[in-house]
Amino acid sequence: MIKSIWIGLLDIIFPRNCILCRCYHPATGQDPLCPDCHKKLPLNTPPFCIRCSRHLKDITEESLCPSCRSRPPHFDEAWAMLEYQGPARDLLHRFKFQNKTSVRRTFAALFHAFKEHYVLRFPNAAMVIPVPLHPVRLRERGYNQAALLAACVAQEFNVPLKNDILIRSRPTARQSELAAKDRWTNIKGAFRIKNLDDIVGREIIVVDDILTTTATASEAAKTLKDAGASRVIIISLGLASCESCVITS
Repeated sequence: MIKSIWIGLLDIIFPRNCILCRCYHPATGQDPLCPDCHKKLPLNTPPFCIRCSRHLKDITEESLCPSCRSRPPHFDEAWAMLEYQGPARDLLHRFKFQNKTSVRRTFAALFHAFKEHYVLRFPNAAMVIPVPLHPVRLRERGYNQAALLAACVAQEFNVPLKNDILIRSRPTARQSELAAKDRWTNIKGAFRIKNLDDIVGREIIVVDDILTTTATASEAAKTLKDAGASRVIIISLGLASCESCVITS
């Protein structure tokens, strides 16, 4: 009875409102999204591009999306749970820019369901690495959203999390503020490896929050492969549509 009274008081002081619709729901004590908003999230569904996992509207013989055909990324494969639109876009924006870090619990639940449904298994993965922020950007934001997501992935696969392998060696303009073709130039040479011995011959999972042109993930993969990594897998929460990613000139 005392516990029930305490929970009731907490609900009055700190109401468990959904992070998106702001409606009260008891379930938001464990997950910041209410069940109704969960159902509205645009899940990424097959048929998938065999390289980046974008949903394919038109299936081609090579099974690649227009973005991967126009500029093949350096990673071996990528997986994303949500299409970056509608409520998913709003959710990710709050997570990335508004300090709503509790959304990582939503990501963990989504990723577990996605992983089991599509039987994602990487038995040779040696480590999970988040896409790093430059120290200046990290001081501005106060946290690296990719590192929070990477912790969930590492736990799900029972693979060591390594936050100090891939380093952002120079500051860059915000990718979200650049045109598709400029993102590849902006991110080129932005990463370095701290300890080469940790990379050689290893299969590595790299975690980011959103894949748009895949320029950042591709550059991270290139840096790791140039250092000797045998294979690089990208896992992200959101994935933009091809229309916003194809380089036309």
